[in-house]
Amino acid sequence: MQKGRLPGFTKERNDYITELPEPEKKAFVASIEKIKESKNNVEKLLLKKGDNKGVDDLLFSFENLPLFGKEYWFMKFTSDDGSRRQFFYMFGRSTGDIEVNGRYVEGSRIVDDRIEGYCVCWAYDEVYRKITDDLGSIKVKNNRVSCSNKNIQACFHGSFPKYKLKITNADGIICSLDIDEPQEDIYNTELMENFKGLFGYRVANLYFDFNGELFGKDFSGKCYVQKVIVIGPLLPWKWSRIIFTNGSVLTYYTSNIGVIGLEYEIRNFMSFYDATTKQMHNFKKAMVHEYPSEKGDKRWVITTEDFRVFVVTRSYCRQSFSFTKNFNFSYIENLVDVVDLRIETEDKIITLEETGSGLGMVEDTSGFVI
Repeated sequence: MQKGRLPGFTKERNDYITELPEPEKKAFVASIEKIKESKNNVEKLLLKKGDNKGVDDLLFSFENLPLFGKEYWFMKFTSDDGSRRQFFYMFGRSTGDIEVNGRYVEGSRIVDDRIEGYCVCWAYDEVYRKITDDLGSIKVKNNRVSCSNKNIQACFHGSFPKYKLKITNADGIICSLDIDEPQEDIYNTELMENFKGLFGYRVANLYFDFNGELFGKDFSGKCYVQKVIVIGPLLPWKWSRIIFTNGSVLTYYTSNIGVIGLEYEIRNFMSFYDATTKQMHNFKKAMVHEYPSEKGDKRWVITTEDFRVFVVTRSYCRQSFSFTKNFNFSYIENLVDVVDLRIETEDKIITLEETGSGLGMVEDTSGFVI
């Protein structure tokens, strides 16, 4: 944050603490003091920086999380058959207690390669289909991570670059998907980390192809598999990944924090992978404007600072989440299709006539949670 902005944030935080009832005030201050106790755990994470930790090591492991630590697996599957079918599977855990969608998740320790967390699975298969949204038990062992609760049994396993996801319930198989890296050499795997002092993140992203079955029907396309470890608060962001019929991919991310009615940008990027030329194009500063609709199909207009990108997306389904831990955080997954597209590259202008229809998701968040 730029000079002069931090004092305003500190004042807002102190005002919040002052207004708390005495028992909550003592608990809040005590939690802040525990940051010092987390220093060793953070340093252990940083020591791995030079180990060239592989994708599988990150996917199939639990971290020794310090205070404010969070660990999530996120999987998104988008069809390539011209339909609006999409499928989502997410699970994870955090240090300390947290409330997710009104359900209280108690912090626990890893015992026999297993720990308690939270699991969400849902789909759009011509209609919205909720599969589970509840507490879950997460187990990691032998290149295999599984999550189970009263609704489902799910297992993700394999070794780079081939994986398999299978999810079942009392009625049988929900999905059975084979996941493999795409034929293109570009834009399929990312390993990133960034730590500043006691806070930071480590993430593995797989931009892979998949095929198999969902609800007994053929299901194939592009998937996004992510494992992320966050040490610190969750701050508001907007993220979108759009898959086009010809295999092109549009991705953007903006992150903002509001302080006393103002917003300060922390991170911002936009990229477009052109499947026709197999080239990646990066653009300056994505700008996202959202517009509600009387019909409920919210729209987003996305442009860039140099006006080389113009995209309009429209929602057709959504899933909402709420997180409460001292503060409140709202996370909404909006399924969208592309209404209009114009991308100017160095040598041509790309429209929907070239890419075909576009399908994806917009993550829309607000609030703050530690």
